[in-house]
This record gives sequence, C-alpha cells and structure tokens, in this order.
Amino acid sequence: MRIPATVVLTVASLTLVGCGHVRATGSQPSPVAVTAPPPLSSVAVTSTSDAAAGTSDTVAAAAPGSPEADGRFSLVVFDRTTGQVVMSENPTDHFPAESVVKLLIAVTALQNGSDAGLVATMLSVSDDDIANTLWEQYGNIAIIERMAKVMDLPDIVVPDDPGWWGNTQITADDVVEIYRYILDRAPAPLRDTIMKALASTTRTAADDFYQYYGIVDATEGHDWAVKQGWACCKPDRVLHSTGVIGDDHRYIIAALSAHDGPSTTWDQVGGELTDTIRQAEAKLHR
Repeated sequence: MRIPATVVLTVASLTLVGCGHVRATGSQPSPVAVTAPPPLSSVAVTSTSDAAAGTSDTVAAAAPGSPEADGRFSLVVFDRTTGQVVMSENPTDHFPAESVVKLLIAVTALQNGSDAGLVATMLSVSDDDIANTLWEQYGNIAIIERMAKVMDLPDIVVPDDPGWWGNTQITADDVVEIYRYILDRAPAPLRDTIMKALASTTRTAADDFYQYYGIVDATEGHDWAVKQGWACCKPDRVLHSTGVIGDDHRYIIAALSAHDGPSTTWDQVGGELTDTIRQAEAKLHR
C-alpha cells in the first residue's frame, strides 16, 4: 500500500479460512479456495518516527525492520464528543468485511432474543461456528439488508454467495456508522452486551489468530473495545482493526486493509496497521 505511504488526515479538533471464511451451510459451495492463516507472532511495533507522531498533519507508516507491503488501506476516526470525522483516508473504498460483519450478526441476534452470552462469545473470541449458526438462523444476507436500512449503510454490499458472510463488502464509513448505531441508538442492554464483549476481546481468537494487532497494541494504557477481521488469500491478505478508544468510547476507529497475499506476511501487514494507528492515535486529544 504501503499502509499508506502517507495517510492524509483531516484533523478538525486539532485544526482463509480465516476469520470470516468459514462457510455457513445452506448454499452451493464457493469455487474460491482459501487457506487458513497462521497466527501472528507479533505486531506490537515501535513508531517509525517520533517526529511523525506529533508534528505533522500526515502519518507515515511502515513496520520498522521489514519491507513495506503493497496493498490498499482505509482509515476513518470519528470523535463522538464533537460529532466530527477527525481523520479520513479512502473512507468509501470497499473491502471484504470478514469478522467485522459479526457486529451486524450480533445486533440482529440480540434484537431477536438470542442468548446474550452466546453472542458475547462470538464477538470476544471471534467464533465462526457461532456466527455460522446465527447467520443461517436469521436469514443470512437478509441480516445485511435489514441492518443497512436500520443503520443507514448505503455502501454495504451483500456477498454473492449467501453462505460466505465474510465476503460482505464494507467501507470504513460503514464501520463508523455501525459503531455509532450501537453506542448511540441501540437499546442499553444490546449496547452493553456488545461493548462489554468487545472490551473483553481475547488475545487469540477461537482459531488461534492473534487479535491484539492494530488498535489494542497501538493504544496501550487506554481503554479499548475492538472487533478485528482477517482472511487469506483470495488473493488478498485482509486485515482490519475496528473499535473504540478513550473515555466513554470517545473515538471510533475503522482501519481496513488488503494486501497481496503471496508477497506479504501477517507480521508485516499487522505491524504496518499497528504503526499507522499508533501514529494517528498520538494526534488525538483525549
């Protein structure tokens, strides 16, 4: 992408079978072959440049000690206190949602009386088996179509194959609106179940994938609640970090990325994503 060579920031307040690629039952098999990703060994990296973290309106990003990874990247940061988008790069570019779509599954399931503990487990450990069950139970792509209207997500696109919920196409703007709905419009019990689950996200997922890349590793010492997403390789290596940070969930962050799978590693793309978010987070005044 380089993730990216520079991320242009509008800072108003500052002047695979991987996650999402376990197929639910009920439709014809997809012809696309995907391989299960190995877990990240580490993505906690040091900021590329101290100067870049505090003195520029752009954020340079490259994982120190490793080659830059070509690919695509989107970043949106929304400040709930001011009601403004404070950082934005490629906000309407589409990516496979992967397990970020579990947020929509969770909202639908809870609205329809599903067990809150089951939904919380699906989110915190990113459990694909639970997601498959709930996806089929509540109408597969009907979930996306319904949530698009409820949450006002004009850019979201249902997957061509209803069995592959991770192939839902989503934008960073969409992700921000999903969190805004959960935090500001959803009933309190639904909101609390989802946000507590995201704040309890485990270090490794149900498939043993490392989940603390991106927002968690980049914002050590601050409150966070996250829903991550990953998959490889069709041919892209997809890696997303989404969630909230700060007091009272002040900042919503949606960082979406896709790289050429054969030419990159998880450590490489995870390190770049983490470094980009770290440098962006350093510019926020909480």
